[in-house]
Amino acid sequence: MLADIATVIAPIFICAGIGFLWGKLGKPFSTEMVTEIGLNIGIPCLIFSTLTRLNVSAAAFAETAGAYIAATALFLAIGAGVLRIAGLPLATFLPGQAFCNNGNMGLPLCLFAFGEPGLAFAISIFVISSLGSFTVGLGIYSGRASWRALIFNPIIIGVAISLVFMIARWQPPQFVANTVQILGGVAIPLMLVSLGVAIARLKVGGLRRAVALAVLRLVMGFSVGAGIATAIGLTGPAHGVLVLQAAMPIAVNNYLLAQRYGRAPEEVAGTVVISTALSFATLPLLLWLVL
Repeated sequence: MLADIATVIAPIFICAGIGFLWGKLGKPFSTEMVTEIGLNIGIPCLIFSTLTRLNVSAAAFAETAGAYIAATALFLAIGAGVLRIAGLPLATFLPGQAFCNNGNMGLPLCLFAFGEPGLAFAISIFVISSLGSFTVGLGIYSGRASWRALIFNPIIIGVAISLVFMIARWQPPQFVANTVQILGGVAIPLMLVSLGVAIARLKVGGLRRAVALAVLRLVMGFSVGAGIATAIGLTGPAHGVLVLQAAMPIAVNNYLLAQRYGRAPEEVAGTVVISTALSFATLPLLLWLVL
């Protein structure tokens, strides 16, 4: 079991560590360019390549997505309750409790833990989390909701096309399959390296508060994920993926949105850094529980 856990964790640590060291050394790294390549090319191709190659039914994909919608609703409700009791502003800290790092960290973790079937389920959760972050989360930070971005979102387009192929049981032409597989292969390394760079560059504020909110995110995430997975009877990779994805740390994009809308970005950065560090420290235990 320890060898299995080490096999899963080692690539995460090494790739993110390379990015972290790169950032600390001050080497040039265009986060904007890498993000654009990842979101507009790498991830949509990874989604299409994974979902059209694997025998994962659209119903199972939808069931996992539905379960995570329920989990997100609970994250928002529990997070809002705790923040109100603590007297902390919801507009600053609530999105971080609800929208975690299902992409940079969650996708590779589920791939290494459960193989490509796990990656397929993880993608369904990542899509829900991304939609929520840039609609509900952005609305909380900005004070107004915006749905326009969804229409032309490459990730949503990639999922929609993939679902058509899944439902119709079509196979793409081989040259298309080979092309998107190559392009999709850049997504996970890019996400892990960029995660490390982002953590290295963040300026942390409000350390004690950040620790408390980081612990809340991880404990709440695991408890809600495990509770919903058990309640609806998920088994195998679907069960493990839901628990892992729900227990991920606060996503870096929360810091970017907080910075854009002036919501105490350094304090939000603190929650990102601390929750990520705690997540790395507790990954062996988390994997032991789900594997």
